[in-house]
Amino acid sequence: MNRNKPFLSESDLPLSGKEFRRYEYIWSAISLGSYALAIGLTLWSNWGALGWQEALLIFLILVQVGLYAKPMLLDRKGYLTRGDLTIYFIGSIGIWMFELWLAPEFFWLGFMYMGQMFGMLPALPAILGTAFISLYMFFIIYWPMLGDISSGELFGFIAGTALVFVFLAYINQLIRTSRERGRLISELQAAQEELEAARQREAELAVLRERERLARDLHDSLGHTLVSLSVQLEAAQRLYRIDPEGASAQLDELKDLTRSSMDELRRSIAGLRSPGLGDRSLREAMQTVCVDFGERTGIETTSRFEDCVDRLRPAHAETIWRVAQEAFTNVEKHADAKRVQLALICEHESVTLQVEDDGVGVPGDAEMTPDQFGLRGMRERVEGLGGSLNIMNTGSGTRIEASLPVVFEPEQTLMDN
Repeated sequence: MNRNKPFLSESDLPLSGKEFRRYEYIWSAISLGSYALAIGLTLWSNWGALGWQEALLIFLILVQVGLYAKPMLLDRKGYLTRGDLTIYFIGSIGIWMFELWLAPEFFWLGFMYMGQMFGMLPALPAILGTAFISLYMFFIIYWPMLGDISSGELFGFIAGTALVFVFLAYINQLIRTSRERGRLISELQAAQEELEAARQREAELAVLRERERLARDLHDSLGHTLVSLSVQLEAAQRLYRIDPEGASAQLDELKDLTRSSMDELRRSIAGLRSPGLGDRSLREAMQTVCVDFGERTGIETTSRFEDCVDRLRPAHAETIWRVAQEAFTNVEKHADAKRVQLALICEHESVTLQVEDDGVGVPGDAEMTPDQFGLRGMRERVEGLGGSLNIMNTGSGTRIEASLPVVFEPEQTLMDN
């Protein structure tokens, strides 16, 4: 057994911080006061006639004070080790046994050690130690005069010892219960801190994924456009000397391509500037998206959210919100719709976002079109979290379904936050 292993750590204490320190100082004052009282009684009863026996008793009491003060007052490690407790109890009780042999009137110090054992040790060692102290006191005090003491005196000693034992056992149970509660509270606080750290890491990961996706979109879309513009401008420059009208028509096409690229670039930059969900709930952010979309486009927009929408982890909530934004952007640009319906449905281990419009319907090969970075971006977001994205032409419009596997956070955690 490792004697230096913490036996009573901060998490085992029935109280915490300054409150426990006050409690500790009170019991230290009682213990040190008991030693001071023993010295005072020795001096008082033998004033003017101190012999070697009294001097030895005072010396032994001072040694006990030192044994107590070292682990309890001087070594402020924040915990007691098994070695601390072993040295203290064996040393102090051993000295007390010798003191009791020299001066039986010191028997009451044994009750102090009983209280300390029930306050610092588990139940079984405390019970065994208390039984040993009680038997030793009986052997030293009552055994030599067993034939001369009355049955009432003997019964009084036994009954008093039993009452002390029951009282101390009750106090020990209270302390153990308080320590267990303190340990559970400490573990809960540690778990909450780990959960908050995990939430923070998920949020940071979601931001990094979004930046990576936007950077890739900018590279693919803007890079492709610039290369195309460069090639076609060179062709128009050569064609201008031969066919000015054809070159002019080609330049008009390049202007349209440039405007389209500028719109795409503005949308990507807007995505980069978007602050994300931040402290907003997903429900609040989605409602804002729906209201803004309806006011901006004049398209009738309805939404439905289930109660678990705000129990999604940050990475999943961010993805759902971004996909909804992209779906509305596609409706605005391509669908020619009159109505849009948005629903967020939570099942046991998944969440599904549905966006459905009554527009012209998405072509079957829409995702293969070179300029459809929005659809590909939605799929990358969803599949990056292990989900699935379905884009369907319903015959009377388009339906987008994004499903993510999730583990919902407990409602109590959200209430605490």
